[in-house]
Amino acid sequence: MMTGGKRKVILYGSELNTAPCDEHVTIVTEERRQKWFGQDDHNDLARGGFDWEPSSPWWTESNSRAAGEIKKRCDDRDLLLLIAGRSQQLVADAVPQLTVAEFGVGYEGIITDRNGGPTFAAFESYSHQHFVYGTRGWRFPGRYGYDCVIPNYFDPADFPHKNNGGGKYLLFVGRLIANKGPQVAAMIAKELGMPLVVAGPGAIAETETSVTANEVHVEPCDYVGPVGVEERGKLMAGAAVLLAPTTYLEPFGGVAVEAMMAGTPAVAFDTGAFTETIVEGVSGYRFHTLNEGIIATEKAMLLNNDDVQRYALGRYSLDAVRPLYDAWFDRLDGLWDGGWDMVSPRP
Repeated sequence: MMTGGKRKVILYGSELNTAPCDEHVTIVTEERRQKWFGQDDHNDLARGGFDWEPSSPWWTESNSRAAGEIKKRCDDRDLLLLIAGRSQQLVADAVPQLTVAEFGVGYEGIITDRNGGPTFAAFESYSHQHFVYGTRGWRFPGRYGYDCVIPNYFDPADFPHKNNGGGKYLLFVGRLIANKGPQVAAMIAKELGMPLVVAGPGAIAETETSVTANEVHVEPCDYVGPVGVEERGKLMAGAAVLLAPTTYLEPFGGVAVEAMMAGTPAVAFDTGAFTETIVEGVSGYRFHTLNEGIIATEKAMLLNNDDVQRYALGRYSLDAVRPLYDAWFDRLDGLWDGGWDMVSPRP
């Protein structure tokens, strides 16, 4: 998203990373990654999620490599973009002259203290920013003006299939855990007499009409398993409504926006980032009780799919979000040129 502009983008990552950048510096070989994780998804270690502890071997080794390579290339006014919070504390401490800019913050363990320069964060939503501040007891955090909120961003090319109305099924996409609410999605679908398609990891047993995970049993539904980018786009474009009844405070809840990118409205609990991404009567509806969820889903099916997609493209596409990052980076550059109270010349 940020390539081709006024800044040089250097990516420090794994050997097989293909993200566009101006320079790719390998800090983890594929052989090493295989030794750590085998063929498994590192986000699903032992079905317990990723290990964020800085002392884990993958963090200690990759952080050390990254710190060494960054030192070879950095200029004092470079921005160090970290995306794993305190798990990358070692990197932040190794280059104290740099301003740390944590981006896409949907986690709680942000870096707050380091040996040197300032650290700021771009949160995925205002809901999550305030949650993190609240858990730390920050009423006056001293980061105002430079912390900010920038939503997650999506490539429209990942959603080539367009919802043209008339979807015959409801859709749930996500991990099969109780707090994601697939069981609630099944209750809504059952009451409306509509099929529910369920996609996502975590199943331990399935039948033609149900799926069971460690925490939940979802029935009736058509379980299609984890899906890749192409299949996800097709499922979302073909659905009448995307259901995201997450019961915890979602930092962003990207699945709802992904559906909107395909023109499909989303219905979710009235909590967390959904209060920012789902505009009622435009991109979907929010609810509190099961009955309200049923009514919200019925109303969402009446929304104009073109309007839903237009809303998503206008707020969450690469073209929409890029200027927000440019503005944030310019603001952080201003720390070198006078700081918060610097006033630019006016005509």
